[in-house]
This record gives sequence, structure tokens and C-alpha cells, in this order.
Amino acid sequence: MKNKNTIVVLAVVAAVIMVIIFIRPHDATKKPIIQKPAVPAKAEKGKLEKAATPVKKTFSKDTGGLTIKIIDSKGKDMFLRARAFKSEDPRTSVYAASFMTSRTQELPAGSYDIEIDTTPQRIYKDISISKGKETVRDLGSITGSINVKALNSKKKEAYYPIKALNSKSNIMVAAGSANRPIEIIPGVYDIEIGTLPRQVKKNVTIERSKEAVIDLGCTTGDLLVKTVAENNKEARYSLRIKKAGTNETVSFSLTNNPIEISQGKYDIEVLSSPVQTKSAVEIKAGEETNIEFTIPSPQKQ
Repeated sequence: MKNKNTIVVLAVVAAVIMVIIFIRPHDATKKPIIQKPAVPAKAEKGKLEKAATPVKKTFSKDTGGLTIKIIDSKGKDMFLRARAFKSEDPRTSVYAASFMTSRTQELPAGSYDIEIDTTPQRIYKDISISKGKETVRDLGSITGSINVKALNSKKKEAYYPIKALNSKSNIMVAAGSANRPIEIIPGVYDIEIGTLPRQVKKNVTIERSKEAVIDLGCTTGDLLVKTVAENNKEARYSLRIKKAGTNETVSFSLTNNPIEISQGKYDIEVLSSPVQTKSAVEIKAGEETNIEFTIPSPQKQ
């Protein structure tokens, strides 16, 4: 009985040894998991704040910096030419430098008047520059815009010249073309459109950060004045166009050459000898009007 118990104990010990032999190598192949220490949230925040800190600008001895920021009526940065005039006394200032808005300009310390090439130009007075410091003037939007939309006689986008005149003095303050917005200082203007004859829109108000739109659509047609001699050969003569019923000349041109002209009625004169005329010729927008003159041959003496 004793021998039997001994055999059972030995068998159990052998089984345990076999389990240890098979399990240990398997466990040894596993790599230990090493966890990285978590970075405190406060430290990460401090790192971000440090990265966001702007680099301090340095300037030459006895100078500082000036940055003028301006946006247009659409909210986009404007890069305009500017001039700095250093103040000498309450009545005078002397040119010091030229620079662009939205960029930093180094200037000797002092007080300056700044002229900016808006349309028309604008002056900002008594801007102080300190040694080693940057002065930033964020003016925001100081302009509005005018956009004259127009179609030509072919009903395509037109490029008539546009002028903005001071409504009180009739002095031109801005120029551009139709279908192209013109940035301009807020105010009241007369807008001249270079059709033939010209059109004028009186007392147009331009507001800050807003676009004033004048939509003409199609207001012109084509006029073709043909001149032929008695032998049916084409002849070319000078041509005068006047507003019907008046003596107001609209344009001089040449015959056999299309002319784009505003809708309305006109008196047409061919400057032959003698002069030939057709009265109250009607021009319709988007259409072509053809008229023809037969020029008699000069009589032989």
C-alpha cells in the first residue's frame, strides 16, 4: 500500500514539472508592456501657449515700427501705398518714408502724419512712434465700392470707362471701367459712364463696407451709315451725329463703319458736298440700324 502511494506522488510531481517546462518558455517570449508616463494637461497647455506667442520685433537704434492695417469693402486686406511725414511743428511736416499698408515700416521715434493712397487719398495725423516699439493702427474698412454693371450692343459684358466725380465740385476722384468694382472713400458722387453719348448718374451714395450697384443692362445699339457713289461704289465720308431736334453734337466718325451708340433718336449728317442729312433716326438697344446715302458725283465745270 505504501509503495502504491509513493508511485502516485511521483506521478503527480512529474506532471507538475512537465507543466512548468511547457509554460515558462511561452511566457518568456512575451515582451513586457511599458506604459509611457502621461504628460500633464497643464504642461501641454503651456507648450501651446508658448508656441502661439508672437516673436517680438526688433528695430534699429532710436527707431520703432509702424503697421497700418486696412481691409476693403469685402473684408480683404488692402496693400496700399502710404507716405509718412514727420511733424516739425503744429503747421508743417516733412516727408520721411514710403511704405505699403499691412507691412511694418521702421521709422525714427517721433510724431507723423500718414497719407494713404485710398481713392481719394486720406491723411491720418499725429501718429506717435516710440523707440523699440511697434505702433499698430488697425483702421478696419474705410472704403465702400461702386460697381456699374452694363452690357454692350451685342449684349455682352461691356467695359465702358467710369468716372466718379465729387458731386459738389465736379472734380474727378476715381476712374475705372464698367463691371469692375471701384473702391472709394464713402461719400456722395456723380458717376459718369462713357457710353456714346455719356450717361451720368447723379448723387450716388457710397457707404462704408458696402457696394453700390448701378445696373444699366443693355442701353446701346449699333448704327451703320453706308455711303455709295452714283456708280454704286463704296465711298467714305466724315459723319456727324447730333441729338434729334437739337444742335448738340454726339460724335464725329466715318461712314461704312459701325458705331455703338445709346438708344434714342439722332440726326445724321454726311459731310459730303453738299451735306446730306437724315433726321430722327431711331437706335434701339441691342439692335443694329442701317441707313444708306447715295452721294452724287461732283459736277464738272
